[in-house]
Amino acid sequence: MVGMAGRRWAAVAGLTIAPLIAVSVAAPAQAGESWTYRASGANASTQWIEMGTLPGGVPGNAHVGYLEVYTSSYVDVYGDVADWTCPEGELPPDGGGPHAEDEEPETNCEFEGFRSISGGDVEFTMDRKLDTARLTGTLIVENHETGEGAAPPVDITWTGVGDTAKSTETSRYTEGGVRYQSRYTSMSRNAQVDGFIGAMGFTDDPDDQSTAYMSRYTVHDRSVSR
Repeated sequence: MVGMAGRRWAAVAGLTIAPLIAVSVAAPAQAGESWTYRASGANASTQWIEMGTLPGGVPGNAHVGYLEVYTSSYVDVYGDVADWTCPEGELPPDGGGPHAEDEEPETNCEFEGFRSISGGDVEFTMDRKLDTARLTGTLIVENHETGEGAAPPVDITWTGVGDTAKSTETSRYTEGGVRYQSRYTSMSRNAQVDGFIGAMGFTDDPDDQSTAYMSRYTVHDRSVSR
């Protein structure tokens, strides 16, 4: 995978929590009554720059994208693409456009438009050790200004790179006679990506750039009235 050529990209470390299992949803009211919540899921994300023109009337010659997918009891996908026209040899800003309305980025590139990405008919899998993940199916891509949309096919593979990192956070406190305890555990790993979204490929050109991330998480919350 081509490196980011010195450009700094923010790591996507935050996870969207979506429940798989919830046990006893009633809040404790009497002494000794308890409530327990458990959840687990998987998350993968990627950011990229695709240089060159794209078919289908997509404006610009540089395309800065972001996509995130997570799964628990269902699969959710969201992201965006900012399209730019850049002079030869110049890279576009890291997004810019609608992300920086109050602070216009210093660039010779011209912002052309912004497209949102959401899940259509997709499937997502990830192994337990974060060695690989894959998203396939059809996405929904819509232009923010015109409202025009498309349903491009997607096939993205994440491949784990380097060691995994494990993190655990716990909290305990008592309020109103109720003792609360929470435990959040995550395992994450950097990744490389391959594949495509419609005509936009991640490794089909030498100047393609991307960074990627995978993770799994578990949540265990418990409260007991005293």
